[in-house]
Amino acid sequence: MNFPGKLKTCFISIFVVAVVTAFILMYACSNKACRQSVSAMSFVTSLRTPSNAREASKTSTSVVKAYPFDIEGNDVIVFLHIQKTGGTKFGKHLVKNLDIKSPCECIPKRKKCTCERPNSKNIWLFSRYSLGWPCGLHADWTELQACVPRYMNSHEGKKPKRKYLYVTILREPVSRFVSEFHCYQRGATWKNSLHTCNGRVPSKKELPPCYKGQNWTDVTLPEFLGCFSNLAFNRQTRMLADLKLVGCYDTKAMPRDQREKILLDSAKKNLESMAYFALVEHQTESQYLFEKTFGMKFRHSFVQLSVEETRAGAITVDKQNLTRIQELNSLDIKLYSFAKKLFFERLEYFKSKGSSQIEDSYD
Repeated sequence: MNFPGKLKTCFISIFVVAVVTAFILMYACSNKACRQSVSAMSFVTSLRTPSNAREASKTSTSVVKAYPFDIEGNDVIVFLHIQKTGGTKFGKHLVKNLDIKSPCECIPKRKKCTCERPNSKNIWLFSRYSLGWPCGLHADWTELQACVPRYMNSHEGKKPKRKYLYVTILREPVSRFVSEFHCYQRGATWKNSLHTCNGRVPSKKELPPCYKGQNWTDVTLPEFLGCFSNLAFNRQTRMLADLKLVGCYDTKAMPRDQREKILLDSAKKNLESMAYFALVEHQTESQYLFEKTFGMKFRHSFVQLSVEETRAGAITVDKQNLTRIQELNSLDIKLYSFAKKLFFERLEYFKSKGSSQIEDSYD
């Protein structure tokens, strides 16, 4: 194709400027923080592409899929257990309540159960009550993604076709946060958590402790809210996001607004990619969704506690502190809103596939 002389000159000029700009950026962006920022921006850009926009606009069937669990094959359920989300009870359902061909063998007074496949010593459940904490206490998405395949290969040998089915449970953020505060007052610390990211644990400069001594039992709510490095803030978002995208725990790797945007987008993306997640406020529906997703049933029904029966419900929070809690957990509030919409889309999808006595009992 022939172009007029002036237009041809214009195209050549644009091309030269683009090439020069690329070389300048390549040499100028040599420091670690810059590279992390560019990587993060690439991630954000990928989330905004037209193809992703089209995916987001699809009906619920685009984000819903059944995963008939193959207990005799290479399927492995991986439970991402976030603190104070009802995960302890849900974890016990997995090892003690499933009505399956080869249920976990749980011996009284032993913390761990044996969850092996039929006629095999291979395991089908990666969780606290089946293996303990092989990837660290309350390992997050970033830790599990790096650790689980390595552990399984070491435990059973390499199996390239192994399918990891991630599951988790979420909770309304303010209640979850208040419950965690109450746990610190009772002596809990989770100080043995590793927080491994990109092959290393964070330094004390990156993640300074909020208290001195063995625990934080004397902490008041204002003090709890005042520690800027408190991992209780937006815990659900952080534990579901790919922390490598934001420089792990190095909060100086990029501006705060950019960091928070990437964390939230990543947490949403990873939650949507999970085979299943539950909501502590919707126990009956969560049981139904699990059974339909994996084709397995529980022997006993999940029990829904009222807000008043939870530890968080026993604590009165004044308006000022409540507002502060909401501000400090704004990412979790947005994530939970997204999760609820996705949860009920999945629920409606399975219910729309046909009615039965079991389905009717969940209405």
